[in-house]
Amino acid sequence: MKLEIVTPEGEYFNAEVETVELPVTDGHIGALENHAPLVTMIKEDWDDDLIYTINKETTELALGPGFVEICPHKVSVLTDWVYSENDDIDLDAAEDALKRAKEALENVTEDDIQVAKDLEEVIAKSMAQITVKTRSKSKN
Repeated sequence: MKLEIVTPEGEYFNAEVETVELPVTDGHIGALENHAPLVTMIKEDWDDDLIYTINKETTELALGPGFVEICPHKVSVLTDWVYSENDDIDLDAAEDALKRAKEALENVTEDDIQVAKDLEEVIAKSMAQITVKTRSKSKN
């Protein structure tokens, strides 16, 4: 089955895969060839990865919020962002962004709901980048 991942920047991934496991709002969902059609949301708070298998080798991707369409022969993912071990991630910059966002979030008032949401998005992206980068270092 084909796995297609698209972000606002364009197509991130497009290849034939054996399996896909996705973090969705109600938990996890696995997709194999001939899966029943389904549209669902990707989990908003990043704390889990999309996992796909090609030739019995698994790859994990940190995935931002978005939508998934599962069809019998294709899984389409539309997401705000995605990170893999192969991406050029500046660990120091991600850690600095995480620290600044957490500090700024402490000073947000109840009237600044959108500011809080934006900071939470920075925190999620930074945590995903740090996790992906440190995971790839531990494998080497």
